[in-house]
Amino acid sequence: MTEKAGKGTESTLVFRPCGRAFFVHYVAIAICFLGPRINPEVGLPVWLGMVLGLILVAAVVYMRWGQEYQVTLQGVSKVWRWTGRRQEIPWENLEEVLVRRGLTQTILRVGNVIIRDKSGGPGLFWFGLADPKAVKAVIEERGR
Repeated sequence: MTEKAGKGTESTLVFRPCGRAFFVHYVAIAICFLGPRINPEVGLPVWLGMVLGLILVAAVVYMRWGQEYQVTLQGVSKVWRWTGRRQEIPWENLEEVLVRRGLTQTILRVGNVIIRDKSGGPGLFWFGLADPKAVKAVIEERGR
C-alpha cells in the first residue's frame, strides 16, 4: 500500500497487485520456455514455447505494473495506467466489499477484493493484493 498526496488535503491510497499473486503464471512461463527444450517429444516446437512464454510474460507485466487500485475521498477506482482507462464506484454507490481467496492464494498470502455497486453498474475486481483483509477494512472505514 502506498499513499499519494492529492490536491489540498485530499490523499489517495494506492494498491497494486503483489508479485506473489503471479506464482502460477511464473510456473506456466517456465513450462513454456523449458518444456519443449527438456522434452522435445512434448509436441510443442521450441519457437512456439518461446512465443507462448513471451505472451505470458507480457500479460504478467501488464497485470502487475499496468493497473492500480485507488481509494480516494470520492470513492474507489481501478486505473489501467498504460491505457488511461478508469472504472470508479462513488462512496454513495458502494454496496459490499468481499475478500476472495483460493487455496493457492491462501498459501501465497494474497487475495482478491470484490467491490459491488448498488446502482447496478459493474463492480470492481482488485486482483492479487498482499493483505486483502486490511484493504477491505480501509475501504469500509473510508466509506462511512
